[in-house]
Amino acid sequence: MDAPLVSIVVRSTARPTLAAALASVGAQTHPAVEAVVVAASGSSHPTPPPATGAHPVRFVASAVPLSRPQAANAGVDAARGEWITFLDDDDAIDPTHVAGLVAAARGGRYPAVASLARVRMADGSVRNWGQPFALTELYVRNFLHLSTVLFARSLVDAGCRFDEAFDIMQDWDYFLQIAQHGPFHSTGLRSFEWHADVGSSGAGGGANEDPARFARYRDLIYAKWSGARATLIARIEPLLQQAGAALAAGDDARAEAAAEAVLAVARNEPNALAMLAAVEDRRGRRDDAVALMSLAATVCPHEARFLVGLARLVLARGERQRAARLAEHALALSPGDAAAAQLLASLRVP
Repeated sequence: MDAPLVSIVVRSTARPTLAAALASVGAQTHPAVEAVVVAASGSSHPTPPPATGAHPVRFVASAVPLSRPQAANAGVDAARGEWITFLDDDDAIDPTHVAGLVAAARGGRYPAVASLARVRMADGSVRNWGQPFALTELYVRNFLHLSTVLFARSLVDAGCRFDEAFDIMQDWDYFLQIAQHGPFHSTGLRSFEWHADVGSSGAGGGANEDPARFARYRDLIYAKWSGARATLIARIEPLLQQAGAALAAGDDARAEAAAEAVLAVARNEPNALAMLAAVEDRRGRRDDAVALMSLAATVCPHEARFLVGLARLVLARGERQRAARLAEHALALSPGDAAAAQLLASLRVP
């Protein structure tokens, strides 16, 4: 089977780091890659070299400076690949980044695949960023980076466009557009390096953090997608109630069926995952229960109750220290959480 062409769109303002970003594109082991460099800075942008490594570079010139969404749309319009991804001119990708994403995309079951990120700050510190896809959570916050997502060209043909009303967070809006066509397939790859405190979006970290600007555009996202989110919640809430009632009544088969119905509509919905974990625990499949509850806590890291549920499950396996760490984390998230406090107190009894 021929390798599909992947277009890597680079929105560039001709920063000195562009050469390193293009070098990381040139090092890609996937045999069919093109770099599409968009002159976001306008007519002053120099013409890049015609190739980077074994991969061609195509230049999208512009007579005027382009906003982030304008540059993104210019890039996807010029892209020739069957699959498209992005790389900012101050970030980098590992040599196997594209190959790993393409391998995960094979089969065509999903409109997009997503990996994870390494965040490298200016002070040299490194941390992990990102999580598996969860549709209900995507309506609340963005946990994907544009450079970790590989999406099908067919989505562009179907009308997915970067909304020019969003000077920042246009990537989050674009992910929500993609999600209307189906769930993202999540991979455990961590082959993208994000220099989060470089740039001027205000949505990164460190010097690149502007809480007021972030909140303003976040609320615009909420307003745009409130109807779609409400429709989804109205669809899954009755199923979650059915699953909860069945679980309380000891009808595990009915609880499982209702929870699975939720997940078929809203991939990795954390409440459904937690109820499936309870079913598996009652069946004596404790490792499966821990895996499900761990996923619930991962996709919804801001709610203490999933951490408490996970702590109880690992405690049942005899992992007292891990249970204590989870309970402490839950209390850090929610200092007044009675369940977390009670569990932690019990673990500290000699």
